[in-house]
Amino acid sequence: MGRCDQECKHQAMKPFRIVCALLLGLLPEVLPGPLPGLTSGAWAQTYPSKPVRMLVGAAAGGTTDIVARAIAARLAERLGGQVLVENRGGAGGNIALDVVAKAAPDGHTLAMAYSGLSINPVVMASMPFDTLNDLTPVSLVSTVQMFLIVDANTSITSVRGLIDQAKANPGKLAIAGNALASVSHLSAELFKQRAGVDMPVVVYKGSSPALIDIMGGRVTAMFDTVPGALSFIKGGKIRAIGIGGAKRSALMPDVPTLQEAGLANFEIRSWYGVLTTAKTPPEIVERLSREIAAIVRSPELRASFAAQSLDPVGGTPAEFDSFIRAEMASWSAVAKSAGIKIE
Repeated sequence: MGRCDQECKHQAMKPFRIVCALLLGLLPEVLPGPLPGLTSGAWAQTYPSKPVRMLVGAAAGGTTDIVARAIAARLAERLGGQVLVENRGGAGGNIALDVVAKAAPDGHTLAMAYSGLSINPVVMASMPFDTLNDLTPVSLVSTVQMFLIVDANTSITSVRGLIDQAKANPGKLAIAGNALASVSHLSAELFKQRAGVDMPVVVYKGSSPALIDIMGGRVTAMFDTVPGALSFIKGGKIRAIGIGGAKRSALMPDVPTLQEAGLANFEIRSWYGVLTTAKTPPEIVERLSREIAAIVRSPELRASFAAQSLDPVGGTPAEFDSFIRAEMASWSAVAKSAGIKIE
């Protein structure tokens, strides 16, 4: 073949190559997953090909929403596209998670999940999706410690003091849970078991009414997140007598951990993390995980999180998967022992 023939053939192939490139760019828009024969690596190179949705199973303005929007804004910059936050509260976060579980496995639908994800399967009689098989963990974003709090006007000033008064008055001192089957509720049940006290658990619809009743003396104590209780503690209306983390909070270094107070191996926390749909190409999951880890490591985000006593984590999909499974196992034992079930 002469040089002229080769050049003519090369020129003739250009339109074909252009069409192929365009088709590859458009495939993610119209197909539910990778095309047979198209490697996941090639699929990942086109990602993201449209706006990414981040579903939040909680109302706007809460801690889950704040974390989601902080991550979404920075993730959009790193991906070079839009990341849109959608709030779909209800059913302990299941409404939002169900959307993600049933979405196309292309990485364009994410969830900012919270602790309910690891609790719901062990307390709900039925689930709209399989938590471990219909969702793919991407990265644990942050954890947040839980305070054990009492009314600032009470004579109780320590965890031991609460336990002693509860034992001296069985069935008379109530402990609140801020929502049914929440970390707050299950922590109250765990505290009763570990401390060996008879304290009725009163379940509320949110922290606000529970805090009002603590300050009014209608309930004695409650486990709540640091951001939720901090303003009341600083205002002198609520007293923190213990914290559920493995170490003390930098915001309140004088408050001992529950383990320091004598409750061995008592570590509780709430958490926030990103998941996507099962069978999403591993390259996309890994990229999202790397980008989120970089975001979490940034000084700007760490400072923002520290102001709300959020502990940034980051990490691999495998680490987050192990974390979720461990949380499910731990809370399952507490829920079964306490007889907590949502029909």
